[in-house]
Amino acid sequence: MTKKQIETIIQENMQKIYLYCVKRLENTAAAQDVASDIILEMLRSYHRIRSDGAVYGYMWRVANNLCKNYWRESAKERHTEIPDDFEGACCISPEENMLKAEEIMLLRRELSLLRERYRRIMISYYIGGRTCKEIANQYNLSVSNVKQYLFEGRKKLKEGMDMVREYGRLSYAPEKFTMNFWGNSSSGYWELFERKLPGNLIIAAYESPKTLEELSLEMGVGVPYLEDEVAILEKMGLLVRKGKAYQSNMVLYDEQWRKAVYDKAVELLYPKLEKVKQLVDKGLEYLAETDYCYEAADLNTKKWFILLLIIWEAGMMSEQKMNTKLTFPLLQNGSNGYVMGIRGEYHTDTKGIYGQYDMSKGYMRIMNFVKLSDKVLNPFEYQNAVGQMLEAAVERKQEPEEVAALSTLLKNRFVSVKDGKLLPEFAAISNEDYKTLKGKLGEGINQLAELIGRHRDMAGNELRKKTPAVIAEANEVGAIVSMWSMMEGMIALALEDGFVTKGDGQNLSAFYFRTKF
Repeated sequence: MTKKQIETIIQENMQKIYLYCVKRLENTAAAQDVASDIILEMLRSYHRIRSDGAVYGYMWRVANNLCKNYWRESAKERHTEIPDDFEGACCISPEENMLKAEEIMLLRRELSLLRERYRRIMISYYIGGRTCKEIANQYNLSVSNVKQYLFEGRKKLKEGMDMVREYGRLSYAPEKFTMNFWGNSSSGYWELFERKLPGNLIIAAYESPKTLEELSLEMGVGVPYLEDEVAILEKMGLLVRKGKAYQSNMVLYDEQWRKAVYDKAVELLYPKLEKVKQLVDKGLEYLAETDYCYEAADLNTKKWFILLLIIWEAGMMSEQKMNTKLTFPLLQNGSNGYVMGIRGEYHTDTKGIYGQYDMSKGYMRIMNFVKLSDKVLNPFEYQNAVGQMLEAAVERKQEPEEVAALSTLLKNRFVSVKDGKLLPEFAAISNEDYKTLKGKLGEGINQLAELIGRHRDMAGNELRKKTPAVIAEANEVGAIVSMWSMMEGMIALALEDGFVTKGDGQNLSAFYFRTKF
């Protein structure tokens, strides 16, 4: 910081300094004097400022201290002789009240920023009136350790009260945060991010480690209220401790990056659309030779079955074509997969449960694409009752007594009831015939998988560049998002081309496969 720079900054902020003093001192003449002292002190001591970014914090710290000095000096100068026979109450001046209230406010602020052990010991001793020995017994410490905590705590409070604290952006403008997941069980993670605070803690500690005090100031939330939240995120493996600080341990991306990945997917897929359409037509010929069944099926419905078969299998096969290897790391909830976060507004072409789910007599594949249908199916709602009903519908069993699950399936047109029996409103095929059908389309699926694999590597590399080096699995998360984008892009192109339509209310994107795979 040079003298010319500090003079420029003072010139730009003279009016703000004066108004600050007027507000603090409520005396324009005094405000002019103290504002002059502040400017003089800045000119004398600017060489102490360590970096350009610290100049404003230093300036307001000087202003705060000199205003407090004015109140103290004013209080010393004002005294009145009290007659010996005076009977009455001693009156504390408004200035002294204001100064005392400000010091109490600063003390409370600094107490809220202390780590738990310091805070509890300070409160027990100074507010609770407990002895060092009693505190030592409570926390299983030696008396000398308690005294050390008290000494260090007093030092932290004093230093903090002399500082100008500035709350971070997230304290008044929290970001929108959406969790996403790819793996075999997201249990515990969705519930965690139903509130704003956990997601914004992840954002605050993303670029670099933050102490609890730094997180508190950034979030505008006292440390006592953050400790439990941070402990939960750490337990779930989403925050990791770095000494006294914490850093996020999950990959984040935003809508701008996701849209760029999607747009590139559409660009790559568009020249391949005609070949994919030819492959679907070829699949329709083979489908007639299988045990595929769906009472509401028409040509459009069958096209969707083949098209989604091609997209899904190409996406799965692309993992063999990538340089990026999906490791599906072990998560703290005992499952394997990837927890990822999206910053800001987020557009998605999928809705609700999306993936492949094992059942007792087969498995269900659900591809809830927004462009295709507003029907959403979760086969594991109501303690697996939904999955059991889907299997019962395939076998045309009697209407069950489970009202809640049945209501959900009827509402979303996944089953219907006729003559007291459940009927399936989705396509079903034996796993054996499905594998035969997939094999006959194998060459075309393999070519599409090559293209998807290249795009997945590209997306992973781009996300790696945007992610802090200490956070692992950026390439893998990028590859997963790329796979979703390729599937969504192909559906969008097929609809825009008119090769397929949204149909007439049929269920187009949920399929049941009999027997285990």
